Amino acid sequence: SAGCTDSTLKNLQIALLPVLPTAFTPNGDGENDVFIIRGGPFEAADFKVYNNWGQVVFSTSDANIGWDGTFNGEDAPVGVYTWTFEVIIVGNRTIIKEGDVTLMR
Repeated sequence: SAGCTDSTLKNLQIALLPVLPTAFTPNGDGENDVFIIRGGPFEAADFKVYNNWGQVVFSTSDANIGWDGTFNGEDAPVGVYTWTFEVIIVGNRTIIKEGDVTLMR
């Protein structure tokens, strides 16, 4: 009423915590074909998948790339695989997790 104005601005950065499914089906049907970290955005990532012998069958530092169920250009066998990831989200927060996933065809 006295001719004064005021304004404020606050940027919010929202990040979803990383999650992974417990199974995936890389069978080419376009549904659940890639085992990928969901959530983010992530500032950095280190994602690895291991077979029963502890051999790395997939590794990436790009959270936008997931495992397609192959190893050395061949379909990986159906079974349970172990995974680990370390991601950095907004605010320089590091999240480290491990678990397993079932590959089904």
